[in-house]
Amino acid sequence: MRGSKHLTVVMVVAMLAVAMVPGTVGAASTDALQVGVTQDADTGDATVTVTRNETAVENATVVVESSGNYSGNGTYTTGANGTVDLPNPQERVNATFTVTEGNNTTATSVVLVPLDESLDISVEADDANDTLIATVTQYGDAVEGASVMVNGSAYDNGTYETDANGTVEVAEPTTTTNLTFVAMDGDLTAETTVAVEADDLTVTAEVDDANDTVIATVTQDGEPVENASVQVNGTDYADNGTYETDANGTVEVAEPTTTTNLTFVATADGLSAETTVAVEADDLNVSVSQDENQSVTITVTEDGEPVENASVAVEGNYTDAGEYETDANGSVELIAPLQSVTVDVTAEYDGLNAETSATLQGEVAEDDPFGQLVSSFVERLKDTGTDGPLGQAVSDFVTQNNPGNADDKRPDHAGPKNSSDDADGEEDAPGNSGKAKNGNAGGPPEHANNDKASDEDDEETAETEQADAEDTETDDDADEESDDADEESEDDDESNGNGNGGGPPEHANNN
Repeated sequence: MRGSKHLTVVMVVAMLAVAMVPGTVGAASTDALQVGVTQDADTGDATVTVTRNETAVENATVVVESSGNYSGNGTYTTGANGTVDLPNPQERVNATFTVTEGNNTTATSVVLVPLDESLDISVEADDANDTLIATVTQYGDAVEGASVMVNGSAYDNGTYETDANGTVEVAEPTTTTNLTFVAMDGDLTAETTVAVEADDLTVTAEVDDANDTVIATVTQDGEPVENASVQVNGTDYADNGTYETDANGTVEVAEPTTTTNLTFVATADGLSAETTVAVEADDLNVSVSQDENQSVTITVTEDGEPVENASVAVEGNYTDAGEYETDANGSVELIAPLQSVTVDVTAEYDGLNAETSATLQGEVAEDDPFGQLVSSFVERLKDTGTDGPLGQAVSDFVTQNNPGNADDKRPDHAGPKNSSDDADGEEDAPGNSGKAKNGNAGGPPEHANNDKASDEDDEETAETEQADAEDTETDDDADEESDDADEESEDDDESNGNGNGGGPPEHANNN
């Protein structure tokens, strides 16, 4: 069912018969006179009736005056039934009737209409039912059984018969047009032409970012149009096609993933409307922030709204590097790095991508001793836990982050790498049970020889290996943290295990 439309009757051209109006009482009292004027539907003759309190008044004087050549002008006296008969006018005249009886006088004016012009037809719109109603009257009274012929351009023309109310009901045109109504009753005819403006069909479109859709709404006279056809067309748009409006007059299609223009063409009941809307594809955005507690927050938004379940990849020399999924707030929470580091962050959601780089501030300054870095790492492991032995984790961390591992970072006093660092299976220094993790030999056992030369060799080897692991400064704190980690791990053994060369024990002889 199409929406309600407002059709404006622009012009009415008809041959009107004016109904007789009762006379106006000159004085409000029980002695007041009432005057009525009617015309006969068969002859057009006029009858003036004078009454008082609904009782006929005999011998009242009636003076008839008119603006025109009316043969009924003159002075008359009412009969026993309180009436005066006047002839059918030859043309329309505005007649005034002045009635006097005793001390009471009253007057009234009416338009007298010739019989051949007495039939009348009028048309009005019924927007609630999408119809036009034509009413046929004669001297103001409904005419039943009159024929009404309807004619208009691009309209379902035909001939109809009035009902007991003198009416004919026809459908409203769906386009703006002129309709002519011709009423016929015996030898009498009446005609009127109305210009009917059909309401324009309207289609609008808006983007619903919350649901990633575009909604088109079709209305007519401000009311939604159900079952209207809506054709959608856009460049490189996957959902191009034809849709049908629902009870709310709407069609909902997916929001384009790229910026494009979408054109909506609506049609209903022979009417059409069109609109084009520029749709900007949603922008995915990823940002990185770090609060005063140094915790790191990665946030993914789409058109300013948080995106849940977006994929986030973090790359860089960062303990929390990896892949994550955003929560209901569109965020991923990470801990601060041990040292300042630049990371690359990539977000992906619903075919959209966004990326950014950010420098994260670490807990340990770049120029702080390496041992402090190791200490912070151990404390973090204690707080967050580790899947494997603590000592092994610390060992791996030292191996990966020890600035002494790079040749260009070795201190001048470190000397060349010990040959035992480069060959698996080569014998360690005398008394060592085996090669330590990360290629560094352990310190001499308790039963080491007191030979001075041997001790000097051992000390030189230890010094070189420790320089490899601890950068340009010999950092006893790093050794202590690694040793503590070894003691806590289940892999505690005689080897140092953290890439640091041990010095001779306290009870070793020094010659």
